[in-house]
Amino acid sequence: MRSKTNIVILIGMVIFLISLTQDCIYYKYFDEIHYPSYLAFLLGWTYFDGVRWEGFVWLANPLYFLGIVLVLKRNYSAVFPIIISSFLASAFMFFDNITITKSGRIAPIIELELGYFLWLSSILFTTIFSIFLKIRQWKTSSTY
Repeated sequence: MRSKTNIVILIGMVIFLISLTQDCIYYKYFDEIHYPSYLAFLLGWTYFDGVRWEGFVWLANPLYFLGIVLVLKRNYSAVFPIIISSFLASAFMFFDNITITKSGRIAPIIELELGYFLWLSSILFTTIFSIFLKIRQWKTSSTY
């Protein structure tokens, strides 16, 4: 079971790393801009000030990594931060605008691009797997 866990985590991380090489958002701010995923990953936390929702969405990343560490340590309470990460990552799909500057200027999102969907799929893949592990743990502990 341990090797299957490692393989699934590796697959999720590879998808995550591939997502960083793609553009994640296409928006219009004076000009049409394709925003790279690696910049969203590196700078997304700067919008976490309690006002802008993008900052809360960025928290999906540390919760995702916390969940992975807990899964690797065989602590199946990892399902909780990963589920929260999934909800935060999925919530971004419903945004019409994105904050572009620290002064609060917003720009309309034209399209979510491949980087976003790969990022989301890596989180959802790990979430489904961690839920499967949690259910399996409950079944195993209830039979003894």
